[in-house]
Amino acid sequence: MKDNKISKNIIDILSSVGFPVISGGLFIVWVIYFIKNPVITFPLISIIVLDLYYFSGRVHAGVLASFASASALLGIAFIDDGFSSFLVLLEGAQLVAFYFVLKMYDDHYISMKNRMQEEYETLDREITLKDSEIKENSKRTEAIIQQMDNFQTLGRIIQTFEASLDEREIIYKSGELASKFIGNGEWKLKKNVYGDVFAKYIKTSGIPLIITDFSTDRRFPMLQNKDVSVIAVPVDVNGSFWGILIGTSPGKNAFRDSDLRLLSILSGIISAVLNNAYLYVKIQELAITDGLTGLYTQSYFKERLKEEMKRARSNKVPLSVAVLDIDFFKKINDRYGHRSGDVILSQVAALLRGRFRETDLLSRYGGEEFGVIMLHTDDDEAVKILEEVRAGIEKERFFLPIESYSPIQVKITVSIGFAGLEVGGTAAVEDELIKKADKALYKAKNSGRNRTVRYANEQ
Repeated sequence: MKDNKISKNIIDILSSVGFPVISGGLFIVWVIYFIKNPVITFPLISIIVLDLYYFSGRVHAGVLASFASASALLGIAFIDDGFSSFLVLLEGAQLVAFYFVLKMYDDHYISMKNRMQEEYETLDREITLKDSEIKENSKRTEAIIQQMDNFQTLGRIIQTFEASLDEREIIYKSGELASKFIGNGEWKLKKNVYGDVFAKYIKTSGIPLIITDFSTDRRFPMLQNKDVSVIAVPVDVNGSFWGILIGTSPGKNAFRDSDLRLLSILSGIISAVLNNAYLYVKIQELAITDGLTGLYTQSYFKERLKEEMKRARSNKVPLSVAVLDIDFFKKINDRYGHRSGDVILSQVAALLRGRFRETDLLSRYGGEEFGVIMLHTDDDEAVKILEEVRAGIEKERFFLPIESYSPIQVKITVSIGFAGLEVGGTAAVEDELIKKADKALYKAKNSGRNRTVRYANEQ
């Protein structure tokens, strides 16, 4: 590097003064000294010429070489002594040899310099590529960290989502979860969408749907002018089609196949959450309903009676409680078996659900007893409703599940006792109101059965 700088400085001087002027001056000096002593002058001039050649580079190499050769020939011509002539000739040969050696090393130096330059450029390119790879890896690392943060956030959302046991809440949260899961589009979880063409297609085909360009899709010709992308997957509950999770986005090619795979995973999560919600509802229903009749249990009946009595007293509205008992039910069990008795209980429960109002609360109160809470119902209205129920059961024919050539049918009757909550009075707790209804039922039984009896204070 230092030699290059020195060479460059000398070249700059030669360029500014002019190489011909310097060469001419050196030639005049050489002629003067050569006349006096050519044997001594030639080596000195040769050294100067070689130095000039070395530091001037390839530009004036030919001129200097010619000058050195001419000086050697002139030196031989002016020397009379044979030994001195031989010496000058030998020095000239040495000068030529030195010239070629110097030229060889100069070529080697240039070759080395070019190779080093190439290696430097190659190394520079590799460094640039490595810098680019480092930057790219940094971006990927940042992207991975961001994805990890997103997945952690998504994991927390899914945990909260899986804790949902209400169907409406699940439907609402599913759209938000899909938006975070996929990243673009508007999302909805739709249930029983009978009028939706996409839901109908998915339910019929059983496969997910992705449309990025309606103009090239022949399945929905009525939507070919739509400039929108659609993606949807089925959602199953208990192995049956429940609905679809659908996303829409304006423009074409808004969704990819990878989005469909992610959406299928999300659909499985939603299906599992809905299954949990329905199982929870089923468990809750089993906890408060009778397994045979489907009516509420006695414990739930009493809890609701306590609440309704409190509400009726606060609002000063009437309320009636009735207890129904199947007459001679033990004889049916003894004659036809308990299976026939269960069938009778189920059919009576079905009749009660059909004949009482939706506002009335029905329960299986005991073995063959049923309890009823009639809201906003005074004694007179309660008698009318209960009599209609009793008469309807009396007219009904009940078929028993007994193997026989001819089906067996029986007639049954019920006895009913009821008591009313006094409006504005100081009513007792729910147990006392039920006891009053039981007393009225006992009186109906003792009075010949198949009748409705109202509780009276004298009982």
